[in-house]
Amino acid sequence: MPADSVDTLLIVIIQSQDARALSKALRALPAAFTQFASRGAFLDQGNTTYMIGTNRQKVPEILACVHEHSHQRETLGHSGHVPLHHDFYASPTTVTIGGATVFALPIEQYIRLQG
Repeated sequence: MPADSVDTLLIVIIQSQDARALSKALRALPAAFTQFASRGAFLDQGNTTYMIGTNRQKVPEILACVHEHSHQRETLGHSGHVPLHHDFYASPTTVTIGGATVFALPIEQYIRLQG
């Protein structure tokens, strides 16, 4: 990909369970990406974060791919009874997780260094 064609950075956060399928689909587009393990602060569960440098014209195609390969699930918000106060306890609550969180950032300059 020529350096002048990268004008958008997508930061995509999905559940780790969906990472293998999404990585395979992004390679098939093709889309250049870097992925790394991350953790969500709310439920402390594993996520995978992607950094995708691309051209803004390709963003809809990449977002469609992310949408297709990131799924929602239900899980318990916490296990057991959590004391809120010595007289009050919170019961486990089912919450919907998953899908994807995407940040789209304009790229002012893209530099690729080659040794």
